[in-house]
Amino acid sequence: MSKTPTEELEVVTMRLPSPLLDRARKDSEERGRPFAHSIRAALEIFFFHNVAREMAQTMTDDMKELGLNREDYFRSLLDARYRQLIATQALAVAKKGPAKRG
Repeated sequence: MSKTPTEELEVVTMRLPSPLLDRARKDSEERGRPFAHSIRAALEIFFFHNVAREMAQTMTDDMKELGLNREDYFRSLLDARYRQLIATQALAVAKKGPAKRG
């Protein structure tokens, strides 16, 4: 079987902060896949690669409408999700009612 990649790949050399690379290495270990795959997956997500064309276009249009660059757009998505999680947790605590005291 040929070891030729099914798509053209390029080698990229760049300098990145150690803490960021440590997180990527940890991710690759946890997922049981090569380090380069974690880096590639992050880039694919960031640039909507291998995402349905309609979804990518909708998100790109949303970025433009909001006047955000790609980094700020992703931060806004993460912030919105974080706020949803906080609200969900607060609701769960409120449903439990006040803590019983002995």
